[in-house]
Amino acid sequence: MAPDPHAKDVRAVIADVGEAAAELDLAGWVGLLQRAAKSGDRLSPAARTRLTSAGAHAADAALPLPLAVDAWLTAGWVVWREAGAEGDAKAISRRAGVMMRVLDDGAKALADGYVRAQQSAVRRDESARATLLDWLLGGTPPDRVMEAAGRLGVDIGGRRSVIVVGEVSEAILDRFREAGALAAPRAGTTVAVLTGRAPRGPETAGLGRPGLGVAGIRTSYGEALRALDVARRLGLRGVVPYTDVLPEALIGQDRATLRELVESTLEPLRSKRNGGPQYVETVETWLQEGLSVAATARALQVHERTVRYRLARIAKLTGLDLQHADDRFRLELAVRGERLLDQAEPA
Repeated sequence: MAPDPHAKDVRAVIADVGEAAAELDLAGWVGLLQRAAKSGDRLSPAARTRLTSAGAHAADAALPLPLAVDAWLTAGWVVWREAGAEGDAKAISRRAGVMMRVLDDGAKALADGYVRAQQSAVRRDESARATLLDWLLGGTPPDRVMEAAGRLGVDIGGRRSVIVVGEVSEAILDRFREAGALAAPRAGTTVAVLTGRAPRGPETAGLGRPGLGVAGIRTSYGEALRALDVARRLGLRGVVPYTDVLPEALIGQDRATLRELVESTLEPLRSKRNGGPQYVETVETWLQEGLSVAATARALQVHERTVRYRLARIAKLTGLDLQHADDRFRLELAVRGERLLDQAEPA
């Protein structure tokens, strides 16, 4: 086998940069640089493409970009030290200028290939994680989900909670990725599987309770979706835990029955013939104020006698005994249900 004519220069580069540089195409680079030093020609398109590929290889091999650029520049210095000083001063100066541009063009090509490879790797990783999230939240058998998670280095074996944000943006995704969450867009929302506390943001989001393993994560996802739905209907902002809106989530599951309850209970109070919509406002405030007539009067800025009169009329119009817990429960259920239905799309 013929000896490598570039071996000495390659060894010089490795000695200066380090053993990791041996992963690079140093012999090929030395050949390119020797031709440039002797001919005074710039890098050809083919040479730039070759260096772009070399940058991508460095990224795939997990070599730092500064190391690859350093190796390229060092190879240039080694070659120039041996071949660049030939000829008269004018020729040397001209070739030196070209050599500097060659080194600059080559460094840019290496960096371009490196960055493109990293971006491609990120896209592949994001695509794989999005697929894993679909499998995790869908109907894929748990053993296949766990196997896929293991290949990606994602731990989903412990207790995890799911958060669903009602919009998608890079800022939201970055927030969850920085927190170490498995996150991806899904059906017009951003879904993240969390190991700890949910990162806070201004967007409306639903948060499920922590669950164990694949089954627990799927349950948490369903809760997060219901919490987001309630939060949207009530106009809530920020992270809304499922436990905070559990009553609304429960009564909102059967919309038809809920609408029937609301209409049959509150419709008599809205009739102008019976007095008008102030009755609904009065009963809602009374319930919010812990059944206190005085607090209700202050909130509505009316006299306490007015509140008592309205409560009596409400009892008569609805046929409910406001002193009876079961009747008050029906009334509060109707009031809460109306708030949910008000924000819903027409049935």
